Amino acid sequence: MIRRRTVRAAAGTVLAAAVLLAATAAADPAAEDELWHLRNLGKAFYENPTTQYEAVEQLAKALALAPESVRERINYGLALLRAGREAEGIAELEKAQRQDPTIPHTFFNLGIAYKRAARYDDARVQLERMIELVPDEAISHYNLGVLYNQSGERQLAVRHFQRAAALAPDLAGPHYQLAVAYRRAGRPEDAKREMAIFRRLKQRNATAAVPEDLEWSYYAELYESLEPRPATGQPAALELRPRVVGRGLEAASAGLLAVDADGDGGTDLLAYSRAGVLLLRRGVEPAGGGFGELRGVVAAAAGDADGDGLADLALLTAAGPRLFRNQGGRFAPLAAALPAGSFRTLLWLDYDHDYDPDLLLLGARSALYKNAGGAFTDATADFPFADGTAVAATVFDLVADADGRDLAVAYDDRPGVLYRDRLGGRYDAVPLPQLAAGSSPVAAIDLDGDGWTDLVAGGRSLRVLRNDRGRRFAAGPVLDGRTFAVADLDNRGLSDLASDAGVYRNLGLGRFAAPSSPLPVTAVAALSADFDGDGRADLAAVSTTGELILLANATASANRWLEVALKGVKNPPLAIGAEVEIKAGRHYQKKLYQGVPLHFGLGSYERVDTVRITWPNGLIQNQPQEAAGRRVTIEEAARLSGSCPMVFAWDGAGFAFIGDVLGVAPLGASAGDAQVFPADHDEVIALGKLAPRRGYYEIRLTEELREIAYLDAIRLLAVDHPAGGELVTGEQFRGPPFPDFRLYGVAQRHRPTSARDHRGRDLRRQLMARDGVYAGGFARDHAGVAERHSLELAFPPGAAGDGNAVLVLHGWVDWADGSTFRAASQGVGSALSLPRLEARDEAGRWHTVLAEMGIPAGKPRTIAIDLSGKLPPGWQALRLTTNLCLYWDEIYLSPDVAPPAAKVHELAAAGAELRYRGFSRVVVHPQRLEPERFLYDELVPLAMWNPTPGLYTRYGEVGELLETIDDRFVIMGAGDELRLRFAAGALPPPAPGMRRDFLLFVDGWAKDGDANTAHARTVEPLPYHAMPSYPYAPPAAYPSDEPHRRYRERYNTRPALRIIRPLVEASPEPR
Repeated sequence: MIRRRTVRAAAGTVLAAAVLLAATAAADPAAEDELWHLRNLGKAFYENPTTQYEAVEQLAKALALAPESVRERINYGLALLRAGREAEGIAELEKAQRQDPTIPHTFFNLGIAYKRAARYDDARVQLERMIELVPDEAISHYNLGVLYNQSGERQLAVRHFQRAAALAPDLAGPHYQLAVAYRRAGRPEDAKREMAIFRRLKQRNATAAVPEDLEWSYYAELYESLEPRPATGQPAALELRPRVVGRGLEAASAGLLAVDADGDGGTDLLAYSRAGVLLLRRGVEPAGGGFGELRGVVAAAAGDADGDGLADLALLTAAGPRLFRNQGGRFAPLAAALPAGSFRTLLWLDYDHDYDPDLLLLGARSALYKNAGGAFTDATADFPFADGTAVAATVFDLVADADGRDLAVAYDDRPGVLYRDRLGGRYDAVPLPQLAAGSSPVAAIDLDGDGWTDLVAGGRSLRVLRNDRGRRFAAGPVLDGRTFAVADLDNRGLSDLASDAGVYRNLGLGRFAAPSSPLPVTAVAALSADFDGDGRADLAAVSTTGELILLANATASANRWLEVALKGVKNPPLAIGAEVEIKAGRHYQKKLYQGVPLHFGLGSYERVDTVRITWPNGLIQNQPQEAAGRRVTIEEAARLSGSCPMVFAWDGAGFAFIGDVLGVAPLGASAGDAQVFPADHDEVIALGKLAPRRGYYEIRLTEELREIAYLDAIRLLAVDHPAGGELVTGEQFRGPPFPDFRLYGVAQRHRPTSARDHRGRDLRRQLMARDGVYAGGFARDHAGVAERHSLELAFPPGAAGDGNAVLVLHGWVDWADGSTFRAASQGVGSALSLPRLEARDEAGRWHTVLAEMGIPAGKPRTIAIDLSGKLPPGWQALRLTTNLCLYWDEIYLSPDVAPPAAKVHELAAAGAELRYRGFSRVVVHPQRLEPERFLYDELVPLAMWNPTPGLYTRYGEVGELLETIDDRFVIMGAGDELRLRFAAGALPPPAPGMRRDFLLFVDGWAKDGDANTAHARTVEPLPYHAMPSYPYAPPAAYPSDEPHRRYRERYNTRPALRIIRPLVEASPEPR
């Protein structure tokens, strides 16, 4: 990573050197492309958590190439702000404002920056000028209202809140502020009305793809203008060379499917009809496939049903669906309890986000069959199928929400239906009247490059439905033809429509040129893929006579291309459903990955500045600077997404990483199908070495991942106990009854005399000392699922004394996420389970000591398991068995079960400040064989996700919220930090012969952003200690008495930040 002082030097050198080139830049046609390259690369670095300083460097180069450009200076200033160089960033924005005082971007961003820096008078001046330039900018009015509120000018504040609410009726924040203002002014009915509007909007927007951020507008982000552009240059004359590659298909029922049949990374062709099935490697070479005499096929879909990384097939026949398992390029029938009967089409859709694709069967009586670890069960009742005969469907994203996958379904006897994904296996059915009855096929593609996925439907004609920014579908061109394929046939970077009427060339802005000539074949089915890997998209078609024809693309064009293949790691290997975006200069495209390489035409660009992948689980990965003219395979990077708040403590030299906290309190986390983990709401963790700094013990809690922390009470515990013994707590993750707070003072340690795993391997050496060398060796996947594995331990005779003993274990668990728990629970005998602890008697029989033993709630952590009275007489060995990814570092047995003669001193925080910090650099073992480490001193201010939408605790002093357990929380989101100080002078010195250890007591919960976590998309509903469960239903409710209302009005006023923006995001031109 480039350090800040290096960036400053580099940026200065770049600015100085490049100015010499700037005079010739305008005259050099390549300079414009280079400028766009720097802009795009700067944006990619700007959004990446490890490269924000490099963003400063790239945008400095852009400014150097165009030193008179206000745009480049604004973006350079914003990059400086993001990199933590606030004073320099403000200075650059001030320069840009002096350079051109008519551009609203400078006024908006300086207004917000001054507001954050508590320069309230300056902020007001900037935002007042902003609304003079842009009178209808709602966010500026809202922030002016906040500023006037702070200065006591209540009437002005109300006026701006009212204006914000009128300009942006979907914004909840202004209504909340108005409710507070009206209540303060003695207008209870008005206050009640505004609060009702606020709550209604919050509920309606609870699953919004873009969280409400009241400090952001289009004027706040890196300035760019990427509205859809018309095509540049003339489309090349097409040369498509037809070749008959198969015969004998029935034209009336024929269809085509692109699939990587042999797992070699290329694209193969499957053709089907009632007359049979053909499989051709690379579209030309008959591959058999194992379909034999199969007849009657009317639809086909590819998906990885068993998670082995090979595409399996679902084929629909007149008798019903049939599944075929991919065995390295040949397909064998897969037995599955699927319904008989007539359906019209089928597709794979992971409707419940458990990493297993489920099967949708569409027809007059549509059905959903859930994939439960390779076995299929009827889940039709889970899906809100509309009445009617479904004939075609496509999966897409109505909005770029990074979580859900929506479904557009066409019907034979009614207009279409849009099924919106609400996560957790829940869909809503919404009318889609623009999708006419009888439309088939239906495809989803961003035709105009604006970042919003459009629809194309065949049938009596070809119809384009333009996605109007997720609000509705607007009618586009109506073209001749009944069937079609979407293809960029000359690599211009625009998707043409190849139909039975000819090829409609995309002119940009939603316009198409009529075909100049028909295709060499009259097609009843068509698709496009680069079958031969030459960088040109070919066409495959079935003719009216039942011939399978490959139209090899031999078009002469100097345009360039890139093909992108994906390999999931934590996500399924085929990565079906991932979203791939590319940006090269001014050019942008987005496509949905379907298990075969995606083809992107690039026009004249020689490289792609950014490839962005949004993986099926919502995590984002940017891949900068990919050269054109090749296929690139991008493997999912090893990253974390959810855990718990991280704890750092000052040890005299720096803030040392202690571990995570509240692992015992996973709020709403899925433990399996329709079950959630029980959540213990308090935890005590050992802090290790703690040293005072300037008279205080300092502890930092940070939110590093995609989750929310609800912190109710925190205490520092100083425990004085006899020297010579190790202080161990009884804290652990387990089901009810939850463990009480208990201390063990362990002086006698009996280490294992033997330690062998389920394969007989000797692991004793790894368990003899707490040295970070963990006992592992079991098979596991990256999702956190292990084979069922055992650890058998023998101890010296008499280690348990009179039968009373405590088993002390130090280690960590690599937790699977809730979606993985859900998937594992669906297979017979595969549900993830806590360790079973057994003891072997003298006769060699194993007895269950604990059916579910506790495990470390954090990583790494020491736990104590009291075995007193639980061991069988004459026991010889202990055995631990689990299928969790559980790694032990040290294990010993001790007879010291009595509580130590300890004195516990309890300290409340002398100071507690909530602030935005950013993100620590995290070190993740590529195979997940060691616990991750967070490096506090290496700060990266970005993440790979946006914070969960909702209202968080406002920044500043929050100590009163942590004093008692009262359901008044400090609510923290991604990037937040809680700084705690405890007065060292308030503690007496330890008595002679006593040793002092420090523990941290934390009460609260943590909720991650997994798709199968309850209310994962929203901060609310808030938990509370008396709730019957989470999620809870009426009449259960968070307290609404006056103290809790005041708490919410005073503290929970900060909307979620928008950290990551869309790769393409239109920005208004300077006025």
